[in-house]
Order: sequence, then C-alpha cells, then structure tokens
Amino acid sequence: MASSNAAKRLMIFGGTGFVGSAIAREAARRGLLVQCVTRGGDAPAHLRSEPWASRVTWLRGDALDPGTYAEHMRGADAVITSVGRLPFPHLTRDVIVRDNGETNVAPARCAAEVGVDRLVVIGASVPKMIPGVGWGFAPGGGIHDAGYAAGKAMAEAHARDEFVGGDAARRRGAAVLKPGPISGTRIVGSGPLARVPLWAALGPLASVMRALPLPDAVAQMTPVHVDNVARAAVAAATEDSFAGAYCTISNAELIERFGLDESSR
Repeated sequence: MASSNAAKRLMIFGGTGFVGSAIAREAARRGLLVQCVTRGGDAPAHLRSEPWASRVTWLRGDALDPGTYAEHMRGADAVITSVGRLPFPHLTRDVIVRDNGETNVAPARCAAEVGVDRLVVIGASVPKMIPGVGWGFAPGGGIHDAGYAAGKAMAEAHARDEFVGGDAARRRGAAVLKPGPISGTRIVGSGPLARVPLWAALGPLASVMRALPLPDAVAQMTPVHVDNVARAAVAAATEDSFAGAYCTISNAELIERFGLDESSR
C-alpha cells in the first residue's frame, strides 16, 4: 500500500501507555515525526532509556482539554488516540465511560476543527458475555452496558458518524482498531521486575486459539501482539488506502494481516 512518509507528522494521545508507546516506537522507527501529548509533558521514567523516546516530541496537555494542544495539532497528518482504562472495581461507571470514551472523542473533535483529515482510534473487541467489560449490573437499575463497552462504543461512533460522516464537504478518514487481549512486554517501572512478559502466557494461548475452529465471538478474544496493533495503527495513519473513508480493523485482521511469527520477535 502506497504512502509517502516523508515529513508526515503524527500526534498520539496515550503514548505513555502499553499500546500507545508501542505505536510511538513503531512510528519513530519508520522515520515519522511523532508528537505525544502527556500530562507531564515528558517521557515517563520507564521509557527514557528507550532510544526511540528521544526521537519523539513530548508535549504537555490534557486530552480532555483541547486548549492545551490544539495549536500543536494544527498541520498534523494524523491523530492517533490510544487512551483507555480497564474497568477496575474501585472506579465508577462514569469514570470508566469518560476514560474510554470522551478522552478519545475530545482529541478527535479537535482534530476535525483544526483541519486534520486522518484519525486512528484504538478501540477493543468487547464480548457481551464478559461481566464488567461487556455488561454490568446496578442495584435498582438492572443489567446495563458496562462502562468499558459504552466508552469504547462512544469513541467508535464519534469516529464513524462525526469525524468521517459529520461534514460532507471534507473527505476525512478514520480507522478504529478492535484488538482482543493484547500481549507483549509491558514495562511497569524500573528494575529487574519492571518488564512483564505478557507474551509468555498469551502467546501460547493465541497459537492454540488460532488452531481451533472457534465461533466468531470467541475468536475475537484471541490474544494479539502489541506490535501488530502498532503496525496497523501507523499504517492506518499514513497509507493512502485508509484515506477519506471509515473502516474498522478487526482482531482477526490485526493477527493475520499485521502479524509476525512469535519466533521472529
């Protein structure tokens, strides 16, 4: 797929996280100009020793407050949002919806306002049958969509209906990636125990699941490597085939189209 990466500039939200930092690393590896908006305005301590981090411009900003980054966003070739929060029990549903929904919608809305024509959203495959993720229960309110599912759906709907479909005069493109569980090496701090090898458990599980004739609802929960997600995100932000339209990239496509052999990693 053709793309012209020379001088392409990507602005990433969530670049300090597991998936967002992998996207920033992949974009920097390809020689793109990468800006990461973070609350601290600097690479977090656990990334500062990574060679790619010095090739990224770290900007101070709050995803929910476009006034902190709108001017920096002007002229960007694409905006990538990889912001989210797992539905831990101590969090309220409103917080989970906000941190998976509005924190992705606000940068997308700003991108449209300042003239950015390409958006990539890191969403998720959310099986309806999993409690806390697909559905929840509230005393007096019965069963409802869980905050995690509702937030992810909000971000996806905005990309489809507002960023792409909201202005017939502009030809904007958006891609929503929908990974299942994500494997790889998660860095959680410094020291010998800072690198958590998620691939050690999820890699073998993924191999077994890919070999089985599973129903689609189960197959979408096949673990996918974080590098696959990063390659897909950068492709969606830069390749011509993703311009001017809305698309989703399923978990199966992330595995099959953007994958490498586990042994080659």
